[in-house]
Amino acid sequence: MMTYELTKSHFLNVLKSYQPSMYESFGQKDERFTTSMHHAKKCRDRLHVALRSGLRTLPSGGQTIVDLGPFPGSLLRLLRRIDYTKSAQLYGAGLMISDEFMSFMQKDIQANILTVDLDPIGGHFQAKGYSKNIPLPNQSAQLVFALEIIEHLTSPFHLLTEAFRILQSGGHLVLTTPNVTRIGNVFKLLIGRSPNDRLAPPGYQNPDDEWRPHAREYAMHELADMLRQTGFAIVESRYFLGEDTQDCRQGASQQGINLAKLPFYIVPHLRGSLLIVGRKP
Repeated sequence: MMTYELTKSHFLNVLKSYQPSMYESFGQKDERFTTSMHHAKKCRDRLHVALRSGLRTLPSGGQTIVDLGPFPGSLLRLLRRIDYTKSAQLYGAGLMISDEFMSFMQKDIQANILTVDLDPIGGHFQAKGYSKNIPLPNQSAQLVFALEIIEHLTSPFHLLTEAFRILQSGGHLVLTTPNVTRIGNVFKLLIGRSPNDRLAPPGYQNPDDEWRPHAREYAMHELADMLRQTGFAIVESRYFLGEDTQDCRQGASQQGINLAKLPFYIVPHLRGSLLIVGRKP
């Protein structure tokens, strides 16, 4: 089977001409950044790694791609701007889906956005009556993305099971998430701090906040075990530097911390992000 390779230069060219939507833009005067910023640009390293791995597995013709956790729409909008996937059927499924966002994505890139609670075991949104199943038929997709979402879930197995269900035999799931063994967390342990300070506080139960804090973070072997238990075969796993702070304003102390981390990145499991790709047999 021929494979498609999304090179870094090609991706950056797409990003250079990319026009962010109102949902992606951080605004011209956001003082957190040294330059005008939007979500796709801020997350460019992670998006390129995920897209490159996913599109390598995707056959040409008749493509159906699903993004789990699609807000604010960057991944799907980039897919529509890449020649190889410009005619694919695009779907998004998750929370934070307003009628306005749904309508915009349909008009802008002909993507169908579906409100789905991919973490129903937590019970946070039970009163809202959201569907807990992705309203797509079994074996209807060739590629599913789940980028930076699994760490927000009380139980990840519902998402993994749904991804497995909608994938065709031979289809792939691409998942990224922060690496719990990253050097920043090791530094915290060495000075007596918990690496879990980004997690949701105990008893967090705000149903109006559909952006959830982290429930927990994972090591690579845990992700691999969960995918295998769901039925996937692991075809790729890698540690990478998914930095999203290159254009952030930082004080001298933070700059010093960043420099101190650099030598440790030679050790893969001390890098900040995880990517794993599962294939449905």
